[in-house]
Amino acid sequence: MIIFFEGWILYSFLFIYIAFAALLKLKYKKSYTYLLFFSIMTFYVYHVINLTQFPITIDETQRENFKEVFGGKNNVLVEMNVIPFSEGVSLASFYNVFMTIPLGFGLPFLIKATFKKIFSVGLLVGILFEGFQLIVGLYAGYSFRVVDIDDIIYNLLGTLIGYVFLFKLFIRFFKLILSKFEIDFNPIISHIYDAGQPLKK
Repeated sequence: MIIFFEGWILYSFLFIYIAFAALLKLKYKKSYTYLLFFSIMTFYVYHVINLTQFPITIDETQRENFKEVFGGKNNVLVEMNVIPFSEGVSLASFYNVFMTIPLGFGLPFLIKATFKKIFSVGLLVGILFEGFQLIVGLYAGYSFRVVDIDDIIYNLLGTLIGYVFLFKLFIRFFKLILSKFEIDFNPIISHIYDAGQPLKK
């Protein structure tokens, strides 16, 4: 059995998105501009989940084949890497960094971001990705993916790069353009401008 991010899984994801969007609008009175950025982030999250977690393969023949190769053991546990950087750096390492750069860049448009908040979210996201892969692998009895602590670190690094470098530089450039060309504010420009404002102490 091969499970893709489609059908009832995709519909459930869309239902959760609509429910959250309605909650943000009706209860928390968020603007339509905020919901636009929320929708963009949701679209990004969909693609990341689809890339990192799917397809999920559950097959008895595959399970037995893996057990035969790995001496009756679940290859997820055998191949799992819990020692940072023991496998060195590979092309996949850069993919894991690049994958979460948009997360660090986009989050400040949804929350009042601080380094601590972005760090926490980046770490949590990496743990959730690898944790879900571990759970699926244990349930299926095998996995084509390797649960790797390095992936958590690289996901965190990508998130921080997206925030500390890309977002910060973008905001500085954005404000420079606004002041130089005296551009009138509209809801989207105002939202971007406010996202770059420091937190009031």
